[in-house]
Amino acid sequence: MTDLRSADNLQEVRAYFDKRAHDWDERQHPDPKTINSILQKGGVKGRVLDVACGTGVMIPFYLEAGVERIVGIDLSPKMIEEAEKKFAGEKRVSFFAADAVEAEFNEPFDAVVVFNAWPHFIEPLKAINAFAKDLKIGGRLVIAHDKGRKQLDRIHEGGAPFISLPLPPAQSLAERMQGWLKVECAVDEEEKYEVVGKKIA
Repeated sequence: MTDLRSADNLQEVRAYFDKRAHDWDERQHPDPKTINSILQKGGVKGRVLDVACGTGVMIPFYLEAGVERIVGIDLSPKMIEEAEKKFAGEKRVSFFAADAVEAEFNEPFDAVVVFNAWPHFIEPLKAINAFAKDLKIGGRLVIAHDKGRKQLDRIHEGGAPFISLPLPPAQSLAERMQGWLKVECAVDEEEKYEVVGKKIA
């Protein structure tokens, strides 16, 4: 597996998702019960950074949960274009195209959510460190999928092996978080995956 943090591979990842942005929503089938459970267990509220937001699949769920502000970030400009079209009239939401690991923000967040995207972060410790810095004290990093590891790995092996790593066991990811965050849950089920870490200092 090559290093996706290199400029060439970042361009590959961007190109991969740019090509799929126009019909991305047709491929998505979010389960409200699962997603609402993820947000509730993650304590997602306040000001939220939606990492690898794509076309904004999670935005309606954040809004329904009553969050105050959502900032969506994605490496793919085409994904961001689609998201901006969908939520042009929603004042609580803003988007921009950038590498979330390298991005800097003026204010910290109450929650940083990485939904259905963690296998694309090939330097997990660097990503955790970056996202922990984006949090307020008491804020939470939520890394989650609405599929289990085996199912997700099969999907990536079939369609995007060159931009994905296998999803690690939740407990393994939780152990990696502990240098920055206090782990509050590590769920590794057949139909759901979620690891939540709270910033305490």
